[in-house]
Amino acid sequence: MEPSPSPTSQPMTNFKVIIVGGSIAGLTLAHCLARLPNVDFVVLEKRAEIAPQEGASVGILPHGGRILDQLGLFEEILRHVEPLTTAHVSYPDGFRHTNRSPTVLLERFGLPLAFLERRVLLDILYTSLPDPSRVLVGKSVVSVEREHDGRNGMTVRTHDGCTYHGDLVVGADGVHSRVRREMWRLAELERPGLITAQEKSGLTVDYDCIFGISDSVPDLLPGEQIASLHDGRSFLTFPGKDGRVFWFLLRKLDRQYPYSSAPRWSPTNMEKAAEQFAEDHIWNGVQFGHLWKRRRVIGMTNLEEGVFPTWHCGRVVCIGDSMHKMAPNTGQGANCAIEDAAALANALSMATKLDSYPSQATIHSLLESVNKTRLARVQEIYKSARLVVRLHARESLALRLVGRYYLPYSGDLPADTASKLIVGGEQLRFLAPSRRAGSRWDEYRRKSSRSYVGLLLTPGGAVLVLVLGLVGVWNFRLFNYL
Repeated sequence: MEPSPSPTSQPMTNFKVIIVGGSIAGLTLAHCLARLPNVDFVVLEKRAEIAPQEGASVGILPHGGRILDQLGLFEEILRHVEPLTTAHVSYPDGFRHTNRSPTVLLERFGLPLAFLERRVLLDILYTSLPDPSRVLVGKSVVSVEREHDGRNGMTVRTHDGCTYHGDLVVGADGVHSRVRREMWRLAELERPGLITAQEKSGLTVDYDCIFGISDSVPDLLPGEQIASLHDGRSFLTFPGKDGRVFWFLLRKLDRQYPYSSAPRWSPTNMEKAAEQFAEDHIWNGVQFGHLWKRRRVIGMTNLEEGVFPTWHCGRVVCIGDSMHKMAPNTGQGANCAIEDAAALANALSMATKLDSYPSQATIHSLLESVNKTRLARVQEIYKSARLVVRLHARESLALRLVGRYYLPYSGDLPADTASKLIVGGEQLRFLAPSRRAGSRWDEYRRKSSRSYVGLLLTPGGAVLVLVLGLVGVWNFRLFNYL
C-alpha cells in the first residue's frame, strides 16, 4: 500500500491495516495478515533498517514458537540456534544446582526453547514476507487522525510528509510508542475519561539492564542457560551457536522511578558497572569480567514494567511492548508480542470473512474482545516475570530464602510454572496447526496441575514451609505462581 494509492491499485473492498513498527509484533502481524485474502497492509518503521545490530537477544518459548511454526518460520529460526536443554542456577555462597526444565518443556510441548540475536529474528521475519516491499523504513509517524469521509477511516502522517490511509491503525512501535500517545490523544477528544491519568503513568522502572553478545568462553556450553543470583543484581547467560554468548546484567536501582523520569545511561555507566561487577561469578569459575573482555556488542536500557489496561480506541489498537513491558528473566516479552499479533489476526480473519468491510460496531467489538482476552493472559505472565526478576536479585529475606533453600529441591517446579503460562497460548485459527506441537499441547492441558497440598508434601515443600514460617510470610506471593 503506497501513500494515497490510486483507486485501481487495490480492490476497494480490501480492509486496509497500517502497522506502525517493524518490531517482532509488527512483522509477525504482517505475516498473519499476508495470509488473509481480504486484508491489505503496510508496515511503517522509523529506523533506516529493519534489523540493526544493537546487541539484543531474544528467547522463543513454545507458545511463541508454535505460532511461528504455523507461519512456516520456525525451521529457519532453528538454523540459527542451539536449543536449550539444561538450566543452571548459582548463588553468592558458591552453592549451585541444575535442572532439566528446558528438556521437560520440549517433551511436553514439542518445540525447543530457542535463543538468538534479535536482529536475526527480525531479518527472518522481514525477508520471508511474501512481499517485503510492504515494509517501509525511515517512516517516523508524527500523527494519527480519524477521517470524516463516511468510511470512518484513519490517516497516518510521517515526518517526511507522506500520508497513509487505512481502516485500522496498529501500534507495534515498542515501549516508547508514538501510536499509544496518539491513541490517548484521540480518546480524550472522542471519549473523555476513557484513559485515566493513573493508567497513563502505569509504567515504572525498578531495574536497569546491561546486555550484550560476547565471543565464546571456555566452560560455558551451548544449550545451557545460566541464572547467576547476587544481592541486588543477577546475570542471565545463554551460550549460543557459532561461538556467541548472550548475556544480561540486571541491576536493582536505588528506588522506583516513574517511566517519564527514569535515569538516562551512557557508555560511562556501562564501563563503571562492568568494573564494579567484574568478579561476580557466573558458572564453572567464569566471572562476568571474562564475558566483558570478550564482548562483541553491548547496550544498556531501563527495564520498564507495567501493563496498560486499555489497548484500543476507535480504529486504533496497540500490541506488544507498547501495551505491556516486563523484565526478561522469564523470556516472555517477545512471545507475548507474537501472541498479540496472532490474537488480532484471528479477530480480523473472522470479521473480514463475514464482511470485507466490517462496520464500526464490528471493529469495536472485535478489538474489545482482543483487549479483554489478551489483558487477562498478559497480566498473569507479567506477575510471574515481576516476581522472578526480584527473586533472581534476592530482593528480600523471603526471596533469598525461597531461592536458596526451596527452589533447588522443588523438582520440576520451574518447568511446571512455565508450563502453566505456556499452555494457554494463542494459535492462528485460520491456519493449519503446528506439526511440531501436534497433540502434546492438549494432552498436557488435560493433566491436572499440582495442588498446594501435594506441593507441600514434597521435600522441597517442607523446606518452603519452614523458611516462610521462620520469616512470617505465609501469605507470600510465590503461592500465586505455583
